[in-house]
Amino acid sequence: MSSDIHPSAQKVLDGDTQIRERFGVVVTRAQDGDCELHLVVDQGWINAAGYTHGSVAYAVMDSACAYASASLQKLAVTVNGNVTYTRGTQEGARLSVKAHLLSQSKRVMTFNTQITDERERLIAHGSFVFQIIGDR
Repeated sequence: MSSDIHPSAQKVLDGDTQIRERFGVVVTRAQDGDCELHLVVDQGWINAAGYTHGSVAYAVMDSACAYASASLQKLAVTVNGNVTYTRGTQEGARLSVKAHLLSQSKRVMTFNTQITDERERLIAHGSFVFQIIGDR
């Protein structure tokens, strides 16, 4: 286990193995309410327009927030997610996803997220609200 991944987050990562494998996600950090992960877009995610389907961005941003919340030992679920897409990507694009905790109350956590490509261009950004349903 990497020292950049909190043990509580590692348990969630282990439980998400099938999801991470399907998306090709590699998590490099999940500590202190932050998460960073990486993936390479494969042909299976390309839509009829020739670009990465928007659901991929939403899914990996959502996962990054889940791992970030787990790094704070919280069991939390998505109640809202908003994504703004700024640039399309195609097969082979190397993407980095970051989630950062903005605020936390007794019941809610709010995260900012962003996706950049290998040239550090902004691909998408978003905000996610998670309901805390317990401790891990």
